[in-house]
Amino acid sequence: MTLNFLKGVGNHHIDVSRLTWFMAVVAGIVFTGAHLAIDHTFNIIEFGAGMGALQALGGGATAIKDTAVSKAAATAPVDQQ
Repeated sequence: MTLNFLKGVGNHHIDVSRLTWFMAVVAGIVFTGAHLAIDHTFNIIEFGAGMGALQALGGGATAIKDTAVSKAAATAPVDQQ
């Protein structure tokens, strides 16, 4: 499995916000599976609403951060030697 989707601007490092977003999604799926195995019940509406919120808010937060990083990199003074 490639982990490029976890890397930040420039693909040189793993981005913390993307990593925590990924971990939250995996935890949601695991907890849903555990609940299904223990209680044998599954509510697709609750799962869909929760997973949709995780995806939308996590993606939105990452986009806002990436935009801010790009703007900061564009306005940073260039070292002239």
